Amino acid sequence: MNATRIDSCPICKGKHLIHKLSHTDSISNKTFDILQCCDCGLHITQHAPRLHEMNEFYPDSNSACYKPAQDHCDKWLDTMLSQWYKEQVKIVREETERYSGVLLEVGCKEGYFANAIRNNGWIAHAVEHDPTAREYGNKRFLLQIEDGSRLFDINPRSYNVVVAWDTLGEAADIHRTIDKLAQLIVKDGTLIIAFHNATCDDSNHYAASWSGWNAPRKRWHLTPNAFKKLVEQHNLSIVNERHSRRRAIITATTSEWKHSNKKSLLATLLHNLKLIMAKPRQYTYIIYTLKHKQQ
Repeated sequence: MNATRIDSCPICKGKHLIHKLSHTDSISNKTFDILQCCDCGLHITQHAPRLHEMNEFYPDSNSACYKPAQDHCDKWLDTMLSQWYKEQVKIVREETERYSGVLLEVGCKEGYFANAIRNNGWIAHAVEHDPTAREYGNKRFLLQIEDGSRLFDINPRSYNVVVAWDTLGEAADIHRTIDKLAQLIVKDGTLIIAFHNATCDDSNHYAASWSGWNAPRKRWHLTPNAFKKLVEQHNLSIVNERHSRRRAIITATTSEWKHSNKKSLLATLLHNLKLIMAKPRQYTYIIYTLKHKQQ
């Protein structure tokens, strides 16, 4: 594997990178170091494989994520995820003040959100690197998900809305990718970028077991400070910032199961009740709405 070594931060160009933790990927069972930039806060997966070598790090069709829920815990998680897809539709409506339009989802996984937004009156297009996820979404939802590499072939100003739900961090070149996302929206279009905050309370609590890392598929682990520095470099303005408690609960749930190496519905519900009642210092899942800067 011809992995990529990072010696400086791609956002602030800082060279003060320290080792944060080592994260073991549950699919390949390989361990990757997560580095932290001391200058802007970006976290980086060291020696992440190149995109054309990533197939061994995607789940195959026999993975649990492609099988029906087996127990009460899995069924509860499926219910939470279904509610999350509905929340995503609501977020798009509220942030765009639109109930229809042409939308692109970048990194759609199995296509659940693309299907949900299409069922709510939108024309939905999607791209995804994972071949198994693409095939699953195209068969189950009759979508036309294209390979992620096709993103750079799409004509500029093609969409009212472009969304990237925690997938900007998967980009081989984060600057080239955010530039392309900005080019794809029309003049008054909306770009929605969300990510798991690498400095949130749960990332510190669960450490290497935090499911928000998702390394090596995710190369760049964003923080609010790093993201704002990135946006400043690309002729975009942040017009709104929000967070999702539901997405935070889903992430905490999968992290708890990995951390304790067991699934317990009662323990999960008690943990999530505590999470709901607590006032976080740093939100887990942050959603930014961006527009072109006014010229």
